[in-house]
Amino acid sequence: MMSNTAPVDRPRRYFYFHFVLLRFLGLGWWHQPDEEDTRNFPNWYIYYSILTQLVWVAGFVGLETIDPFFGEKDLDRFMFSLSFVITHDLTLIKLYIFFFKNNEIQDIVRTLEIDLYQYYQNNKKNHATIRTTKIMSSAFIFFGWLTIGNTNVYGTIQDLRWKAEVAELNDTSVKPLRTLPQPIYIPWNYQTDSAYISTFVLETVGLLWTGHIVMSIDTFIGSVILHMSSQFSILSEAVMTAYNRTMLQLYDGVRQDVSEISVVPEVVFGDIKTADDVERFVRRRYSEKDVELALQNTIRNCFKQHQLLISCVEKFRQTYSYGFMTQLLSSMAAICVVMVQVSQDASSFKSIRLATSLAFFVAMIIQLAIQCFTGNELTLQAAKVADAVMQSKWERMPPRLRRHLILMMMRAHRPLRLTAAGFAYMNNDCFLAIMKAAYSYYAVLSQKQV
Repeated sequence: MMSNTAPVDRPRRYFYFHFVLLRFLGLGWWHQPDEEDTRNFPNWYIYYSILTQLVWVAGFVGLETIDPFFGEKDLDRFMFSLSFVITHDLTLIKLYIFFFKNNEIQDIVRTLEIDLYQYYQNNKKNHATIRTTKIMSSAFIFFGWLTIGNTNVYGTIQDLRWKAEVAELNDTSVKPLRTLPQPIYIPWNYQTDSAYISTFVLETVGLLWTGHIVMSIDTFIGSVILHMSSQFSILSEAVMTAYNRTMLQLYDGVRQDVSEISVVPEVVFGDIKTADDVERFVRRRYSEKDVELALQNTIRNCFKQHQLLISCVEKFRQTYSYGFMTQLLSSMAAICVVMVQVSQDASSFKSIRLATSLAFFVAMIIQLAIQCFTGNELTLQAAKVADAVMQSKWERMPPRLRRHLILMMMRAHRPLRLTAAGFAYMNNDCFLAIMKAAYSYYAVLSQKQV
């Protein structure tokens, strides 16, 4: 009747990797919920944060933004540069949310990691969710690194070709301009070797810094959504097992009493093998009122857990609503631009640039998919609570307790969705709509180029 499997340890610090990275990137002192530290910019860290944001966000992204519209640019360079500009510029809205909604987001994390442990939890499922978030984050970061790495490789090869071309020129010939891996406006002369190397390093660090800001924010948000959906799945399990868990608790109470008075267990319990055997035994040992009170406590805990989860999702939706809107706009524009770039690189057989464009294309799709698919999963798991109520052995409970279950079911029938500033729901349909829109714009741009 009872499982012999060892209990799974409670997981802690669900978002440790993200919090460390967000601290390093200067986006606030993201504390772990068990640290009880609520300072966002303590002591010297405020100066570190200001410096990093001025240099890499205001400075680097500013120069990156100027480049596509400065002077004469060929279409190939323009499209490649524009794809990065769209992604980084629209991320500024997400940065605003992370700076000024820091407390709200950390309260949501605290609810997931600390507050919900007052109620029924499945540590095995929580561990599995953490593993899933690590895989999701690693996939996005891998393609992000691949994009930046290929960009640098392409830039290095281009520079070697430039040096070979310059070596064949005589002293009176006009040297071609030396180009950087990533199209970016540089307000100083970087044609000499020393200046070029320092500018190359500056650009590489800037791409890594801004790229990690994008990847950290998006994977962190996706991980939060996935943990919320996992908690709804755990709640469904709690509701379905509420009746049996209550009977087992009462049964274990009798076993504890028996052990304290040194009575041989077999004499009292007989042959107990199934849940029905436990229920029959409990109802013989306890009055109907005692059983009803125990069931009432279990059902109320499930009800409170449901309300806490709903308030957590509602708070998250209000806090990050414009972040989702930013994601949809940036993804639609960036995917469209990258599709144009991929088609150009494929037609001209630029293998390294093609690899870079493909890696960036996959990264953009993963970026959008993370939030749409996890949002869709959250809606599905929240709706499944109603099905769990129907499987909770409600027919064996007193009518007074069934009212709690009916209220829970009625609330679960109202879809719990994340929205992009009220314009769209974050779900699979939204993902497909964005991909279709991006392809439509790509088709128009392609016809204009012919």
